[in-house]
Amino acid sequence: MKRCMLCCLALLCVWISPPSSVGQSLNEDVLEMKVKGVTMDPQGNTPVVILAEPQGHRAFPIWIGLREARAIVLAMEGVSTPRPETHVLLRNILTDLKVEIVRVVITDIQDNTFYATILLRQEQRTLTIDARPSDAIALALQANVPVFVTRKLLDAVRTVALQEPSSPPLSTKTLGMHVQSLDATLASVFHLASTDGVLVSSVEAGGQAERHGMRRGDVITGVDGKPIRDLQDFLVMRKDKKVGQEIVFQVTRDRSPLVIRLLLSSLD
Repeated sequence: MKRCMLCCLALLCVWISPPSSVGQSLNEDVLEMKVKGVTMDPQGNTPVVILAEPQGHRAFPIWIGLREARAIVLAMEGVSTPRPETHVLLRNILTDLKVEIVRVVITDIQDNTFYATILLRQEQRTLTIDARPSDAIALALQANVPVFVTRKLLDAVRTVALQEPSSPPLSTKTLGMHVQSLDATLASVFHLASTDGVLVSSVEAGGQAERHGMRRGDVITGVDGKPIRDLQDFLVMRKDKKVGQEIVFQVTRDRSPLVIRLLLSSLD
């Protein structure tokens, strides 16, 4: 909390003081990149965010902290938390102050450390804020603004060739919610001991899952006392249920176990 407040105060101080320099030109030599995802570096067990060309095949990694990885994954999955986390709080403050987040630029790398800037606009004023790439990317995803890299940076880093996945991520919609398979990254983000279970990525407003207390971000680890290892286990469970039956879900929410009972009103 202390770190969060310091970040907010620092940003506000910059906002209310005269800018020391004009923000970066929107026509500078930059390329837009897509946040491809977050994975774990198996050698150092450290989170890595992958930036990739939207229409190309080049990508490069940036090593980040676990908390920033969690923020990026939550934003990409559209998962909200009961209380606003740091990057959501910063976005809300800027929105209330009528400051537009224009874009994020990953600008440089020095001694294996990446540098980034956040371009802000408030009426006729333009500000460029120095930031860590992980914080800048998380804020960009929350504000739905583009992420760019300078051409000199893309030429300086070691890029890798991306290959299209052979199959899309496993997910399905049922019982008024969308669920998807867990991987090592998601398990780390949600502080789970293993990848067993399925993640509730969204819950339909007014649907039967929401009415019985299921929330976005819940991890279903068991059904009717039987463990759920993956999406296939979940689909097998779902196939045998009939309208009028009660389903007992074993769920992990905010690292705490709970039980949700759902009386099946439809098969949708």
